Amino acid sequence: MELFIFGESIFKNMDIQAEKLDIIQWLAGINDSQVIRQFKALKKSAEEIPLDNLSQAEKAAIDKGLQSIKRGHFKLHEDVMEVTRKKYPHLHK
Repeated sequence: MELFIFGESIFKNMDIQAEKLDIIQWLAGINDSQVIRQFKALKKSAEEIPLDNLSQAEKAAIDKGLQSIKRGHFKLHEDVMEVTRKKYPHLHK
């Protein structure tokens, strides 16, 4: 699975509408229930977080995390889950 990072700098020279249509077409062809669940979770989390109500400290923490990702400092979900399954097998039944 690939990691997609959607940030302002990536879309500077792109047509946002075309990108959205491309994502919609790609998503329409997905038959993997795990990917669908991940998108539903992303949608739910986006709806639950009132971004305009974040404190300056929260915004700074998010910006710090995004900069870290841009520098390549991140772990893929699958890798984290593999380590978690090995370390805490009783939680993954």
